[in-house]
Amino acid sequence: MPKYTNKYNIPVEIIRAIENDDYTKGNADISVTGLIQPPRIRVLQDINKDKITSDYSDEVWKILGQSIHTIMERANESYEDTITEQRLFADVSGWTISGQTDTLSLADNTLKDLKVTSVWTIINALKDGKSEWEQQLNCYAWLYWKNTGENIHQCNIIALARDWNKRELQRRGGDYPESMITTIKIPLWSTEKQEEFIEHRVNLHQQAEVLKQMGEEPPLCNDAERWKRNDTFRVMKKGRKTALRVFDSMNDAKKYCVNSDTSADLSIEHSLGECIRCTGNYCGVAEFCNQFSEDVNE
Repeated sequence: MPKYTNKYNIPVEIIRAIENDDYTKGNADISVTGLIQPPRIRVLQDINKDKITSDYSDEVWKILGQSIHTIMERANESYEDTITEQRLFADVSGWTISGQTDTLSLADNTLKDLKVTSVWTIINALKDGKSEWEQQLNCYAWLYWKNTGENIHQCNIIALARDWNKRELQRRGGDYPESMITTIKIPLWSTEKQEEFIEHRVNLHQQAEVLKQMGEEPPLCNDAERWKRNDTFRVMKKGRKTALRVFDSMNDAKKYCVNSDTSADLSIEHSLGECIRCTGNYCGVAEFCNQFSEDVNE
């Protein structure tokens, strides 16, 4: 069982619910969730599993999600047109992978996954997509094809915004979700692309596993895996604490300075983009990661 602290005196009833997590990937080497996770994070979590500590307050969102999944499963389990919470397995390059779909509509072979998330995540997903969701659902679609021989025709995320607010909708409008629940259509890959992606991910994790067994450092996370924000270039004026302008490129910042009447008093500061996953410890292993510690010490 994971180690927990209780900094905010979470009631015992909530604590029991958090500790009563019956999740299992089944008889598999890796789950789809683990497969799309950076190999470095998975290895560090495994190596430091007896050292990792989190606070009960940080786990409440998990039981919110679990409770909604349980209600959805209970409400749909007696309907023959819907399959709920089905775990599927397949062998890939010597490993068994597993994935559990939330619901599958048999009438139109639409795979649906429920996410309890934030309004901001929904807005960004609608605007720019969300690679983790796309990868996850396409892996599930491939598992379904591998087990049944049938193709999934559509993938949807049913996103429930835990922080949705009607007054904020009235005030802001625009891209703010019109309802607490938003259905997001996820791009569906070809079976060949799905299989190629899964084989590649299995290979990456197997290589990381070999390095772990040899006592060597796991592969570094790339910028996308670290949720790195773009670098910025801040035009500063002598005697002023805040930037006059902030640019996404050095060239744009230089052009601004050259065209300024006070160019002699201007300088450019290069600010490295923050790696949000690391600084916020969303991976859960930032304290054990020398890639992150080296960044901090630079």
